Amino acid sequence: MGKIKIEKNSIPSVAFIAVFFMLLVLPALLLNVKSEQMSEYENKMLEEWPEFEASEDYMKSVYNYVNDRIGFREGAIAVYTEANNALFGAMVNPLFMWGEEGHIYYKDKDYIAAFQHLNTDREYIDSMVDFLEKTDDYLSSKDIRFLYFVCPDKKTIYPEYFPKTVYADGRRESVLDYLDEKMAASSVCYIDPKEQLLSAKGDELLYNKLYDVTHWNDRGAFIGHKLIDEKVQQWFDDVPPLTEDSFELNTVHVDSLDNAKFAIDEDVPLYSLVDDQTADYTELLKTAMDCNTDTFYTHHINATAPNDRRLLVFTDSYFQSYQKFYDNRFKEVYFVHRQNYDYVQYFVNLTFPDMVIFETAERSISSEMPVMSDFSGYYYEPPYKGSGGFAENPSVTYEVTGVKGGRVEGSYIYLDPADTTPIFRMDAVINAPEEMGHLNVYARTEDECIETDYCKLHRQSAEEGVDRFSLSIQRRFMSQQEIELFAVSASGEEIMLETFEVKYDG
Repeated sequence: MGKIKIEKNSIPSVAFIAVFFMLLVLPALLLNVKSEQMSEYENKMLEEWPEFEASEDYMKSVYNYVNDRIGFREGAIAVYTEANNALFGAMVNPLFMWGEEGHIYYKDKDYIAAFQHLNTDREYIDSMVDFLEKTDDYLSSKDIRFLYFVCPDKKTIYPEYFPKTVYADGRRESVLDYLDEKMAASSVCYIDPKEQLLSAKGDELLYNKLYDVTHWNDRGAFIGHKLIDEKVQQWFDDVPPLTEDSFELNTVHVDSLDNAKFAIDEDVPLYSLVDDQTADYTELLKTAMDCNTDTFYTHHINATAPNDRRLLVFTDSYFQSYQKFYDNRFKEVYFVHRQNYDYVQYFVNLTFPDMVIFETAERSISSEMPVMSDFSGYYYEPPYKGSGGFAENPSVTYEVTGVKGGRVEGSYIYLDPADTTPIFRMDAVINAPEEMGHLNVYARTEDECIETDYCKLHRQSAEEGVDRFSLSIQRRFMSQQEIELFAVSASGEEIMLETFEVKYDG
């Protein structure tokens, strides 16, 4: 076979073809096949390889997988994003957009619609307020203080920097306008810090110009939490006030957006607790507690606190980093994601708080919450207010279906000192004649009377047609004592189910 001869004047053409071929092949060869990969510029998880099925959706998923993971894609997005910003002052990003005078704003379609007063869902806000009123009634009956706090968006406090191309119809009612109106008609302690933030914004920047623009900065947060502290000081004379003297205010330089890889140059304020006496016990209950999500969950204990108060906060990302404003002031502080709204009663009976805060971001009320949080038909088991006139009723029985953190044998609860499970949990089903209706089950220790039902469990019982109850106690709160388990019928009949004796036995 003769040698292939390439003429000199053909070399550029051959080189071009070779380069062109490499450009076609290399991206495919460098396909990112690792699982759970994230795009830093788009702030999204990349498509995972789909399970095979003979359908059009399967082919679309394969296409999306290749499109997300093709070689050089992230670099190409980086060049395109930075070039558009440098040359045209345009932000090519799915999450953020340029406002006026160099401000960045959230670009979510629901966020923009809320600025325009186009998506104020009155029916949903009504259901949320109804949930808050039920929560207030429940907690008040247990002598627990409760308040609801809403966190305004940057667009609400700095509307003057929102893109001028977006028109807001002032004749329409905004989410906060309607929420303020509904809350004013309720008895729930409610804080909307909008007016205080608007008054203070002339003195200092309360929402960063560029970084983390979906939240206030530490200066804005301090104003909001000072308003909460005004209530704390009215309610508890043994909780020290929130003062700036307890913190050191510094600035931290940031060179990229918080949720996307986009170059910025900004100094942001940061409060740091000067003498932090708290210990982080976040992992203590995390693996054993019942919840929808443990995102944002934290638990701090301060052995040197000047009181024995416990604070329970249901929060979203707006309060995520502000446990520092309560550490050193309360004995224990729990932060739980507000998406666990179906578990409020569960956490109250698990933590025995003196005060509960429920917080939501303004933007969530018109975007994520209507999809994720259904407040309709919300249930609280009423706290026990009976006389203690217990009687035996052979027709009412219970069956233990599961136990964790110990074992139940007859009338004894055995705890193994070597067992590190932090929560003792006993799940059970109560059986009673149909004419007695639903029975509320309670567990009474030496110090507390615990409701054993909560909204999530109650909804599960209704779906299954089974009357379930669940007793959960932190083992550190248990000692060698008696626990009375009893039921109360709709007619008020009080029925003793069991008197357990707690024992430690390896």
